[in-house]
Amino acid sequence: MLSTRNTRNKLLKPSQAIHALHPEVPKNEVIHALRERVKELTALHSTVCVLQDDNLSTREVLDRIVKLIPPAWQYPEITSGRIIVGNCESRNRGFRRTRWLQACNFRVSPSLSGRIEVYYHKKMPKEAEGPFLAEERNLINSLADMLRVYFERKLASEALMDAHNDLEQRVKDRTAELEKLNSALKAEIMERELRQKEILSYQEKLRGLSAELILTEERERREIATDLHDIIGQTLAMAKMKAGALRGYCSVPEASSELKNLSGFIDEAILASRNLTFQLASPILYELGLESALERLAADTRKRQGLAVDFSGDGRRISLPIETSVLIFKAVRELLMNAVKHSKASEVKVRVRSGGGKIAVTVRDNGCGFNTAEASVYDGDKGGFGLFSIREKVSRLGGAFRLSSRRDSGTLAVITAPLGKDKRNGKKDTYLRRP
Repeated sequence: MLSTRNTRNKLLKPSQAIHALHPEVPKNEVIHALRERVKELTALHSTVCVLQDDNLSTREVLDRIVKLIPPAWQYPEITSGRIIVGNCESRNRGFRRTRWLQACNFRVSPSLSGRIEVYYHKKMPKEAEGPFLAEERNLINSLADMLRVYFERKLASEALMDAHNDLEQRVKDRTAELEKLNSALKAEIMERELRQKEILSYQEKLRGLSAELILTEERERREIATDLHDIIGQTLAMAKMKAGALRGYCSVPEASSELKNLSGFIDEAILASRNLTFQLASPILYELGLESALERLAADTRKRQGLAVDFSGDGRRISLPIETSVLIFKAVRELLMNAVKHSKASEVKVRVRSGGGKIAVTVRDNGCGFNTAEASVYDGDKGGFGLFSIREKVSRLGGAFRLSSRRDSGTLAVITAPLGKDKRNGKKDTYLRRP
């Protein structure tokens, strides 16, 4: 048989009954325990139905309930019972008293008491209370309590009738008071709905300001990148050409060698200028789209940081709002830098997939991982984008940012955002350019 504790758990939590058992418990015992609980619940339900019938006399109530006792106990074929309320007694056919007794007394009033008795006619295996289960103790107590309440209600019916007229008047008074409170509540609800609409409006404006802030920041970065390319880059290119020309006029070997070194320094400056231009504002992002920009970012990270970055896209030509493209690009760049600086990863996989009106970008590394509850330690420099900043900005654009990581098990970051419509309508991003 199942232990008392296990069967009690099944009575209290039927939906978890099987899962609460130990694996070694046989299936037939599980089924037996569940059937016992069904019997007990059936007895309680049937008792409620009997007690709800106000047309029955006390004798009829007791006769019907005493018939419910044997089928509800574990061994119905050897079970009998009786119920006594005041001078009225009802018992099963074949009732006899034995030493295997389970009983419960109840008091309805100072002058009226009752008792329920259940007998087994022969010795059975020991359980929580002699041969009786703990749930059977709960059942007999519940039956006694239900009978107590029933007869208390019967005795109180006359008092209730006497108080009916007074109660009606009190109900009328209370109804008038509640109507006033209801009117005040309706006014308060209307006021709260108005405030809620204002809050939603402010939130919408905040999302718009956040998107505008992203665009403004990106526009300024593109202006700086344009200056680097158009002014500094061209100046350096011109300086390299002049240095090369001077070498042709120089007859002193030492001077020619120095001019050659100068040309090398200028080449390094030109390369650094190009790298800074790409870091400030990737031209590929605006010309070819997010997927191409992320592919270039992966290649540059492999080259500059020595980190094996494997990129894979679905090759679809998707239309994204420019602020969404910029945000996802920055977020992936931040995650790659975190992998380089903090996770000690040797490999990172970046995947881009779109479908169902959404784009999903995943970044998975094989690094040391971290506790996501302490994500702030993984944010890198305080001036960086930061995991919290990524989550907030993605949320304001209608997307989501999910982070999953464990110590020594790497980190998985997933960014999802609605595809929406590209405000450029297929044109170049002229509103991000300088006037």
